[in-house]
This record gives sequence, C-alpha cells and structure tokens, in this order.
Amino acid sequence: MRSGKELEKEFARYTRKRVRQLKSAFSEVVEKLDSRAVHDFRKATRHLQTIVDAHAMRRPSRKTVKIRRRLQKSRHALSEWRDCDVMLKEVRKAERKARIMEMRRCWSQVAERTAKQRRRTLKDFLRNYKSLKVGATAAKVKALVKKKIQSESVMDDLRLLLQRGWEKWNGAIDDFVGDATAANLHAVRIKAKTIRYATQLSQRFYPDNHLDTASEWLKDIQDRIGAWHDEYMLGQRALETFSKARAARDQGAIKVIREIKEKEIAMAESSRTFIVSIRKAKDYQRLRRLLSASLYAMTNGRDPRERATDGIEGPIL
Repeated sequence: MRSGKELEKEFARYTRKRVRQLKSAFSEVVEKLDSRAVHDFRKATRHLQTIVDAHAMRRPSRKTVKIRRRLQKSRHALSEWRDCDVMLKEVRKAERKARIMEMRRCWSQVAERTAKQRRRTLKDFLRNYKSLKVGATAAKVKALVKKKIQSESVMDDLRLLLQRGWEKWNGAIDDFVGDATAANLHAVRIKAKTIRYATQLSQRFYPDNHLDTASEWLKDIQDRIGAWHDEYMLGQRALETFSKARAARDQGAIKVIREIKEKEIAMAESSRTFIVSIRKAKDYQRLRRLLSASLYAMTNGRDPRERATDGIEGPIL
C-alpha cells in the first residue's frame, strides 16, 4: 500500500509529465505547424484541465478558474485549424468520388474556401500565439498541484471529480432528450469527454481494468457524435461558399449542400435514437455499476452505516 507521501509524489510526477507533453506539443505546433501536434496539444490541455478540476472540487478559487480558462483558450485557439484539416480531408475525398464535372467543380470551391480559411487561421495563430502564455499556464498548474496537494484529500477529490462528471454527462443527456438541438447534442459529446478524462485520471492512481475497458465506450460515443459535428460544420462551410447575395445557386451547389445536409441529418437522427435509449444500453449500465462501486470504495472518513441511505444501485443512479 502506498503511503500518503508516495501518493503526493506520484501525483506531482504525473502533473509534470502532462506539463512536458503540453509544452512539447505546443513547440511542435509553432515550429512546424504540424496537424498531429495540434491534436496532441489540445489533448494535453484537457489532461491538465482535468487535474485542475480535481483540485477545485472542494477548494474552488479564482486562481483555478483562471488557469482553467487559459487552458480552454489555448485549446479553442486551435479549434478552427483542426476543423479545417478535418473538412479538407472530407471535401477532397468527396471531390475525387464525384462523377459529374459540375459536382467536382463545386466541391473544389468548398475545398478552396476551406484551405483559404486554414491559411488565415494559421496566420492569426502565428501572430497571436505568444498571448496564449502556454508556458506560464503550465507553470501555474505545477505550482497549484505542489501547493494544494494533500494525500488525505486526493482520493476524495478524484471521487468527487468522477461523481460530478457523471452527473453533468447525464444532465446533458436529459437536456438533449428534452430539446434535440445541435448545441445540446454537442454538449453530450463534450460531457462524455469530460467524464472519460476524469476516469483516466482516477485510473492512474486507483486502477481497475474493468473500468478502464468500460470507459472506452465513452470514446465510441465521442467519435460517433464527433463525426456528426464535423459534418454539421462542413454544411455551414458549404453554405458560406455558395452564399452570393441576390444570386441563385446553380444545380451543382444545391446538390453539394443537399448531399452534406442529408448525411448530417441521418447522423444526427442516429445519434438521437441512440442517446434517447442510452440508459438501457448494457455498456451504460456496466459503466454506471463500475463507477458506483469505485465511488463507494473511495469514500473516505464516513461511517459505513451511513451508506445505508444510498440507493440499491450504489452512490450514483
């Protein structure tokens, strides 16, 4: 069994590792304008944001809010770059598959506009990247962990992180079932990502192979809704491409826009059908059981007899 000091050191080492990954990926982005580095950097911001969230569970402060916002700002600064890369790949694929010259021409126009937007995004990034203060933010995360980590609270912080992540994800599901808007569907994906990162952090210190496997189901949900969101953004880009004032769209443009929207609607409908019945899915029920059991095991300093007030399904429903 690890001592409190060993747990503190392990958490601090893990934080330093994530900080190094953040700084390394950002350097790659700036020096090489590498798309893979963009993915790695955005992923690193989420890992660090999860660490900050864990420390803010019981001790929220303006400092943790500020650090969190800086990490989000850094990630969002590269969102359009990432979107353009995904769109270009999809558009060029559609252009190659198009059998009619008119359709290929229209797809080419969408690709040209997307490439132009990507160049503009890169130019803006290179002009403003220093204002993101990535190095300073990374240092603040390390300092936060060093100052606030307490061995007797790490387990409770992780437990609360998992519990609130689960509650927020289920809240997002309820919001979407009640009002099936694009924004609410996207929120289901974001909250699924949040609980998955929280699970990964908890697994680093209190591993459970069963929970690790079950949480991969969340990744499948992310990818499924993410594919819809990419198509949704592509539809907006196509509309922008062919939105000429007082000019009727030609048949090729209409066909391209219609093709994108038809695919996006089908994906949205599939996602809605899945989410409406998600609580009946075996994977959902298994994940809930495993998370609930983990929360029970991580409960600290509470009379076990008080747990009799829990529902029969455990600490989370």
